[in-house]
Amino acid sequence: MAGEYRLLRKLGEGGFGAVYEAEHPLLKRRAAVKVLHRVADKDSDAVLRFISEAQAVNQIRNRHIIDVFSFGKLNDGRHFYVMDLLDGAPLDRWLKLQGRVEVATALALLTPIAEALDLAHAAGIVHRDLKPQNIFLAWDQGGETIPKLLDFGMAKLLGESPVHTVSGTPIGTPLYMSPEQARGEKVDHRSDVYALGVLCHEMLTGHLPFVGDTTVAVLMAHIIQTAPRASEACADLSPLLDAPLLRMLDKKPDERPVSAGAAITALRQAAQEAGIELSTGPLRLPRPPAISGEHTRSDGPPDTLLDEMITTERDAPSAASSSGAARPLWPFGVGLLVLGALLGFVVLRPTPSAPRAEPSITPSVQVVAPPPVVAPSVVAPAPSESAMALPSSAPSGAAPPPAVADKKPKARPGTPARIPTDLENPF
Repeated sequence: MAGEYRLLRKLGEGGFGAVYEAEHPLLKRRAAVKVLHRVADKDSDAVLRFISEAQAVNQIRNRHIIDVFSFGKLNDGRHFYVMDLLDGAPLDRWLKLQGRVEVATALALLTPIAEALDLAHAAGIVHRDLKPQNIFLAWDQGGETIPKLLDFGMAKLLGESPVHTVSGTPIGTPLYMSPEQARGEKVDHRSDVYALGVLCHEMLTGHLPFVGDTTVAVLMAHIIQTAPRASEACADLSPLLDAPLLRMLDKKPDERPVSAGAAITALRQAAQEAGIELSTGPLRLPRPPAISGEHTRSDGPPDTLLDEMITTERDAPSAASSSGAARPLWPFGVGLLVLGALLGFVVLRPTPSAPRAEPSITPSVQVVAPPPVVAPSVVAPAPSESAMALPSSAPSGAAPPPAVADKKPKARPGTPARIPTDLENPF
């Protein structure tokens, strides 16, 4: 993951970093993520240039400059930034398929690039690495071709800049490098005008103005060799185009056009003088089937970042499952709640009252000294004194009448009722 975006595949690679296609897992938004190379990330100057690129692009708001909207670090510490994912192809791949470009088409394509460069220069930013690989051709839904300026990785902020380049160290691509860049001298916006002249010569003639077998040979050609005339390199071109092109490729920065827009304007005027009809409508370049609906990928060293991320994502679940399947925690929480409720019930339950403390009393206690059994249905008259004295003559150790004798003697008329003893039969 690069911040909130998951890397899917590598689209291309440059001197400082690689560009990946990425997707936001929730929003399903596609984006391009540029990741600084591991070796370059250890160089403080390279990191500062990388950060300055993100800052520089955000200072310029233009349709023909790529939009950067996020910045951060990977887990291994490497810097990255997120930008728009474009539907199209780099200009260098388009040129390989198309070959030499007509004058009107080349000027229609380079005019918005010159405007974007002028905006960058006005913001105090020098690109320093203008080349076909850093110009992207995007097609919108209406079929219009929108050139976009990419990769400000070599960009330098004019005036006070946090990027300190070692004197004598050339930065850029040798085939498009200005003489002052090749010598490692201080550069300004006129170096971008020179690189734009190299690009114009290549598109109009199909050949680069300066070549060599080695990097040093190419750099020396930029420094000492006179630029060839475009009409000599390609007989189909009008000689009227030579002068504005040679002025862009002048060895002295002061002799070049004051701006990229001024250089393209001079070329357009020369083309009109040569009788070339220039289009003023939207740019509509042919879209080769080979790149239709696809994002191209440049050749480069084997990609290790995606392999590392895939390995990490694959090993993460297995490491978690080696200690057993994860158990849900909600049963433990429910158990704790139930246990707490039981303990609270036992502790806070009210104490029972005294009568409930004696649950049972056997009826045998009533048999020990039962009162005399009297028939409830017979109302006996009050006995006389002699009759009340008769029970006293009964033996003192006599047992009480059995509890099962529930029949009572019938009272005789005119005779007082008496209580039978245990020795008498009441019947």
